[in-house]
Amino acid sequence: LLAAHALQTAADAPKISIGGKSFEGDYVQSFKLADLVTVQHITNNSDRAVEAVVSTAGVPATPEPAKANGFTIERGYFNFDGIAADLTKTKQNDRLVVTLKVKQTNAWPSQVMVTDLLPSGLEIDNPSLVSSASVAALDWLPEGTAGAHLEFRDDRFSAAITREKDDTSTMSFAYVVRAVSPGNFILPPALVEDMYRPFLNAKTESGVLEVK
Repeated sequence: LLAAHALQTAADAPKISIGGKSFEGDYVQSFKLADLVTVQHITNNSDRAVEAVVSTAGVPATPEPAKANGFTIERGYFNFDGIAADLTKTKQNDRLVVTLKVKQTNAWPSQVMVTDLLPSGLEIDNPSLVSSASVAALDWLPEGTAGAHLEFRDDRFSAAITREKDDTSTMSFAYVVRAVSPGNFILPPALVEDMYRPFLNAKTESGVLEVK
């Protein structure tokens, strides 16, 4: 706190004007889209360069497409007999098997993080708490990736894996979800990234889920 205060009160603190109003020191402001209909003029009133960091946040108007850079990732939803599930015909209390297949397109050693965000209508059956949530007996599934650290959270499935150099094997994961809430929900993408080279990442396309 003392260091932050010293930075804010330093003699060379930024001096700027926004919309004709002067500000001295670090300036942080949140704007809604309606506030930015008119142009905001920013003037640097000091004799040194000022760094500006701008972040944007919002809800996409249309589902975002899949992307791949250094990885590929595929996600599937299946019934317990291995037949692909129709997410527009899911009923409350239905149980589905979610599969994730991840491939690294380079031969570097890496620390890989896989995250599958859940739509609001689904919950994970944690195999540590519910024995029927185990996927070990489903012989149609590929062999799961050994050595992965798995977490079954309220809003996501996560897996962390250490990849050795020249390891080209496909990373495979599966877990069980239950449809708990009827309604129409946004289906977020599944994500993978190199934790120490985050520009290497991939995601599935987003979609919709309907629980009847």
